[in-house]
Amino acid sequence: MKKPKQELAVTRIDSDFLPVVTGIHHQTDFVKFAIWYGTPGQFREPETQKEFAELIGVCEDTLTSWKKHPQFDFFVWQSTKEWIREKLPDAIGGLYIKTRGENVSASDVRLWLQLSGIDISKDNKK
Repeated sequence: MKKPKQELAVTRIDSDFLPVVTGIHHQTDFVKFAIWYGTPGQFREPETQKEFAELIGVCEDTLTSWKKHPQFDFFVWQSTKEWIREKLPDAIGGLYIKTRGENVSASDVRLWLQLSGIDISKDNKK
């Protein structure tokens, strides 16, 4: 006697859903370009737009056209925010080291306290 087939539940994750970009033939490359463009210049690999175009196999004019696409800025901003989130622990670590040194400023300490959730504003001293 055959055992009945057991149905498996599929749980979707964020990476299962690729963004749909209307009016773009090479959607994956468009998103890759937006991610590259959203990375601060000194951290981009490859370094130039021309090199990036060669890497993905399109002409540089295509990238220029993509930058005018209505959804491009959205993808760039999402990429930039993600880059910032990834670097945040190191930035906070650097701020901590600075607040422990001799060249610390009042604004450094104020930022450190704000990040920790401590409110030292004058309005709080009633």
